[in-house]
Amino acid sequence: MAREHALDHTTTEGGAEHRGRRAAPSLLHDTLYRRARRAAVDRLHALDDALSGPGGDRRRVLFEAASPLSFVIFRPIYERLSGDPRLEFWFTACGKTWSPSAIFSPLGLGDRIVSADRAAWMKVDAYINTDFWDATWLRRRARRVHLFHGVAGKYGLDAPVEIAPTVASFDRLLFPNRERRDSYLAAGLVGPEGAALIGYPKTDCLVDGSIDGRSVRQRLGLIGDAPIVMYAPTWSPHSSLHSMGEAVIAALEGAGFQVIVKLHDRSYDRTLRGAGGIDWAARLARFEGHPRVRLVRDPDASPYLCASDALVTCHSSVGFEFMLLDRPLVVLESPGLVGHAQINPRKVVLMRSAADVATSADQVPTLVARQIADPSRYSPARRAIARDLFFEAGTATRRAVAAIYDLLEIDAPAPAVLHPASAPTRTWSLSS
Repeated sequence: MAREHALDHTTTEGGAEHRGRRAAPSLLHDTLYRRARRAAVDRLHALDDALSGPGGDRRRVLFEAASPLSFVIFRPIYERLSGDPRLEFWFTACGKTWSPSAIFSPLGLGDRIVSADRAAWMKVDAYINTDFWDATWLRRRARRVHLFHGVAGKYGLDAPVEIAPTVASFDRLLFPNRERRDSYLAAGLVGPEGAALIGYPKTDCLVDGSIDGRSVRQRLGLIGDAPIVMYAPTWSPHSSLHSMGEAVIAALEGAGFQVIVKLHDRSYDRTLRGAGGIDWAARLARFEGHPRVRLVRDPDASPYLCASDALVTCHSSVGFEFMLLDRPLVVLESPGLVGHAQINPRKVVLMRSAADVATSADQVPTLVARQIADPSRYSPARRAIARDLFFEAGTATRRAVAAIYDLLEIDAPAPAVLHPASAPTRTWSLSS
């Protein structure tokens, strides 16, 4: 496939090396042929670096998104870095579903958006990516950073040895927890220098007090004493959204709960791979205007997690993220999802150890009500899991920013010098 061919070139020609440093060799990808080709390509890159001239303190950073959620994952870091006048940001995307403009223009970044074709030939100092499978082949050498987009253990992401050359193309991997870092080290996917234990910046806002759940509820018009339950299924034709999603929403609102419906952004991708060919915006339109149901299209689930008393999901990263708030969780049985999404069996057991499991929609209201009545039931498990999966939650962004400055080889300014005022803002639609 052309895509696989491009990823192979990203690895061998984009390189995981710069300024004489080499990623740790791995028997999975370190062959005599690759070594010879890498050496030849390194000479070309060295010449390009020399001809490009010194950049002084100015650094150009390219961020690539796979979907709108990608920027949500990167945003806390961007908000810290955007106040540094020495950094110049550019934005691109190479997927077929969302164009770079579709992802970034609503954020007010129009003058720094480039196509994947143009980005491939840009000379940048750093390239930041959140999806190994959606990566542009950069023809010119850059320091490459990978920011993980979840902790649920899907698609073999806990140790993806089948894409070892792609993983090795990155100079620095920003790991959300020790377990994943250690599994990559053990598999030879990364060397110690490239493995940075950071935490998960996306979830800092869940524990640092920056989101006022009450204000979110008021903005949504959800008031009164009825508990608020968020339904946030994962994306896949095999997810609970397809097997019982509409029935779950109906059951919850029928039982008197207020309901926030938050689909993964890929559930709005109408391809067979994304939404199974279903237009979920149209399917869920019958809930628009309902006094107890709110459909949100914001790619960032965090504000709505903070506003919710309980979460209903299938196996998803957002389910683990909600454990940082230590609130009731119900997991929906989704036949075929574990196998189709190649989920780490340990992560399946882990999530269910801190939640009730529903096999049908009519069970959901009872399970939610039971946990709300006794929120301490799974609290020790939730807290322990959150500690393990999100390294030092609340401070991950600070470590990620430090890691990027280190890779760019410039000193980080004093915190008071950085002002995130230039960070983009967007008012997201509250309904589909």
